[in-house]
Amino acid sequence: MLRRLLISVLIASPALFGADKTAETMLELLRDVGGLQEQIKALQKSLEGKLADVTQAGAEQARAAAEQSGKAMAALNDSLQKGLQSQQDRQTRTLDAVAALGSQMQALSGELSTMRQALNDLTAAMSRLTTQVSDLAAAVKPAQAKPEFSGAQPGADISATDLFANAEADRLGGKLDLALQEYAEYAAKFANTGQAPDAQYYIGSIHYSNQEWDDAVKAFNLLLQTYPDSKRAPESLYYKADSLARLGRSMEAADTLKELRKRFPDSPLAKRGLTVKPPAL
Repeated sequence: MLRRLLISVLIASPALFGADKTAETMLELLRDVGGLQEQIKALQKSLEGKLADVTQAGAEQARAAAEQSGKAMAALNDSLQKGLQSQQDRQTRTLDAVAALGSQMQALSGELSTMRQALNDLTAAMSRLTTQVSDLAAAVKPAQAKPEFSGAQPGADISATDLFANAEADRLGGKLDLALQEYAEYAAKFANTGQAPDAQYYIGSIHYSNQEWDDAVKAFNLLLQTYPDSKRAPESLYYKADSLARLGRSMEAADTLKELRKRFPDSPLAKRGLTVKPPAL
């Protein structure tokens, strides 16, 4: 565009100026145009260099930022992975420990159950042996003692097993008076057998069911004195206290109930009150 303008000026200049003046003017214009072109080129080159520098610097900064971000993400991911793995390892160790403890507890429970069964078997065997010894003693030497509560004379010689079985059958069949005599005979003849505390307890319970409160108290007292640690002791204490309460002997009833709770705190009867409230004083 600039060159076309110069050419037009040059063509028109002879008509406007003289020949010498025209030549000089043309040379000046050409020099000015050349200098201007050089300045434009230099400016373009400078702008291109600066643009390249800016572009390269931005690219390097972006690349550095990306690398730093990648390293940070990698470090964070590695930390998370290590944390998760550590947590999983702790959970695995905990579960293994719990499983091992459960196995040990199960094995211990089995051993305790076996020991308990063996103890029960031994207790039953000792009870049978004691009964057999008593039966043998009864066969060799008739018992001389009389039943304490019934006043009935002992019947014909009979084994401890048969006598107790007869008493049980009569009690369960509702023949309480006959069962009372048989239990009393058993308690007198076979006081050292394993079932003697049961016989004495049923003597007291039959008196209790017949509302014979004094006789019930005496029977339960005899059991507690003769067999203080038998399995029938908690029941005997409870029903003795209840019988005393029915007789109006409230202080004695309260003391007996207190003794039950002190000696046998785990017994269900220790957590119960009396079936009849003592009369108000």
